[in-house]
Amino acid sequence: MQHMKKISFLILCSLFAWQCSNSADAWLEQAKDRLKKGELISAREAIEKAIEKNPGFAEAYNLRGVIAFQEKKMAEAEQDYAKAVELKPSLYPAHLNLAAVRMENLQWQKAVEPLEKAVQLQPDSSAGYLQRGIVYAALQKPNQAKSDFSTCIRLNPREINALYNRGNLYFQEAKLDSATLDFEKSIAIDPNFGKAYYAIGLCYYKKNETDKACLAFNQANKLHYPGAKDADRKSTRLNSSHT
Repeated sequence: MQHMKKISFLILCSLFAWQCSNSADAWLEQAKDRLKKGELISAREAIEKAIEKNPGFAEAYNLRGVIAFQEKKMAEAEQDYAKAVELKPSLYPAHLNLAAVRMENLQWQKAVEPLEKAVQLQPDSSAGYLQRGIVYAALQKPNQAKSDFSTCIRLNPREINALYNRGNLYFQEAKLDSATLDFEKSIAIDPNFGKAYYAIGLCYYKKNETDKACLAFNQANKLHYPGAKDADRKSTRLNSSHT
């Protein structure tokens, strides 16, 4: 009798373990692991299992959207992200992702709404401000863009993309000293940030400080930033004509 009880207990434990490994959460974790390894096909198979087990699983739809985005299936990605936020309006990453796919499709105005919701959900996270700043810049709203980039930098001082994009807006406004400062801050964080060296070169070129422009363009060229080599030659010729 005691032996039968042990067998029954072991069977129950095995069934419980199988149910856990076959749950929607388990399939989601498997999909994440496979995605990290770059196994898109098997990651999709796993996430389909998760959705099959739980059709109302917002996190699973969000991850399936990530997989579709990496597969360049933008319409599918947008549909899945939209489903995720519909099922769980508090799912912060899904709002960012929904905005990202619309940004990829150059649907700038449509990207605003999910980013506003993302910022409301997590006002102390820099990611939403960075994305919204990029969107506002594309919509020709420089003041709102600079405000978002500044908030992003306050929350994450090492966010080089916010520094670069704010610097670019200053450059467009001919505020060259402010632009140069932001570009220099970005390369202090990442010395291999080639386009920031190129942007610094443009600032100095605009200010007719061709020796400094040459140095910046030369560094951008060393980092293989497109166009830097031609800019370096042009500024070098101009510098030579002044000497």
